[in-house]
Amino acid sequence: MLYQFVVSFVLGIIFAKFFYVGWPVALLVVLVSVVVFLFLSRPRGQSQNITPKIFLIIGLAFALGILRIGVSDNSPDSNFSKLVGQKVSFEATISEEPDVRDTSARYTVKPVDSKSLILLITDRFPEFQYGDNIKVSGKLDLPKNFQNDNGTEFDYISYLSKDKIHFLIYRPSIDPTSSGSAELRGTRKIVSVLYSIKNIFIKNISAVVPEPNSSLLDGVIFGAKQSLGTELLGDFQKAGLIHIVVLSGYNITIIAVGIFWALSFFGKRNLSFILSVLFIILFSTMVGWGATVVRAVIMSLVAILAQFLGRPADALRWLFIAGLLMLAWNPLILFYDPSFQLSFMATLGLILFSPFILSFISKHKFGKYIPTKFGLREIISSTLAVQFFVLPLLIKMSGFVSIISFIVNPLVLPLVPWAMAFGAMTGALGIAPSFLGVALSWPLGVISYFITQIIISITEFSAGIPFATLQTGSISLWLIFVWYLGYGVLYFKIKNKSVS
Repeated sequence: MLYQFVVSFVLGIIFAKFFYVGWPVALLVVLVSVVVFLFLSRPRGQSQNITPKIFLIIGLAFALGILRIGVSDNSPDSNFSKLVGQKVSFEATISEEPDVRDTSARYTVKPVDSKSLILLITDRFPEFQYGDNIKVSGKLDLPKNFQNDNGTEFDYISYLSKDKIHFLIYRPSIDPTSSGSAELRGTRKIVSVLYSIKNIFIKNISAVVPEPNSSLLDGVIFGAKQSLGTELLGDFQKAGLIHIVVLSGYNITIIAVGIFWALSFFGKRNLSFILSVLFIILFSTMVGWGATVVRAVIMSLVAILAQFLGRPADALRWLFIAGLLMLAWNPLILFYDPSFQLSFMATLGLILFSPFILSFISKHKFGKYIPTKFGLREIISSTLAVQFFVLPLLIKMSGFVSIISFIVNPLVLPLVPWAMAFGAMTGALGIAPSFLGVALSWPLGVISYFITQIIISITEFSAGIPFATLQTGSISLWLIFVWYLGYGVLYFKIKNKSVS
């Protein structure tokens, strides 16, 4: 009954979001469900009918979904709403890790005594850090939706508001307050230390690995893709490899499974499972355990569990439990968080279809050309399953499909865990003082350079192939629904055929 509960809870959230209903409708659903339950539960012979219980659970879950949307307060701060379009001045704390790019920086700040967050878009210098107390002056604006390069509209307003970011200021005046360097405490202190460690690793990698390879390592390990440059980023998009340098549940899921199967080469599956989990937790710690990271890591751990257990039904239950808990915490991610959407669907596709693809590869003649060493067959089958399943969402979000990606991903993804491992070790050994740090990290930096150079070469070559991408434009939600309905029919057909 878990699946019925989760699906009904999600439908309740969707119903409340689009039809603007609240607790009266939820109460009505509960009453109707109870009445139907009592009616169907009347004694009708010796056999026990499970239908009334299922109907009651569906009704209660649907009502809970409605109530969860109703109690989520996502309205902007009324005091700041009155000041939109005017110059404002206030004190605030930098509440998220700064998003530093080539020529600019973005700071998410929480003003004193305000429930809303404000996004500051300013020059890269002077630099500020997470937890700094600052004084901000500038014209207060509202976020605006914009069109991507492919012509699809991105709902930037809702994307920010799900995290309670309701306002932004362009080119503000930022000055540290008298308490700007005040000592952080508790969770903020821990998060600040984690961000500092990450920045040290990035600096150490850059000291021994030249560009653009060092920026690629930063992207693969930390999701810091901003310094890769527009042209190279465009090549990664055309080749369908942008997910390896974007911090999302989609890329972490793929990489997590790749790590599991690559490590399985060294021996027992139990050891590879433990090492994979530790690797993902270490990665999350380095990135800083932000909300997006936590959601992505949960999904990636479910994906690794699915590969370790080899029992899709068990992994599927854990996936639905994880999704339920995330939506109960913040239901708006269902609509406005691409990372959650991609990570959930990527893990679902991995659980449902990767066993069938692996079986297909193993049984056919061309399978002999794909070695079993380093878990290459499993990595390829997992990658194809994930790409196949998230394709409708990727088309909806990007407006194009990379035709070459189904060939390029199986070539590149087996290299990603090794790039992450050698890159992380390069950053760790570089912590040693002065020349010693460079000397210790240089050999591993050379290996990291050659691995990333292979990735870059494959990417640039693939992106240059004519008709590597097909421009489709955005697709409607109804088409996505029908598309996934077709996936469901395909899954049950393949499953029934394999059983028979």
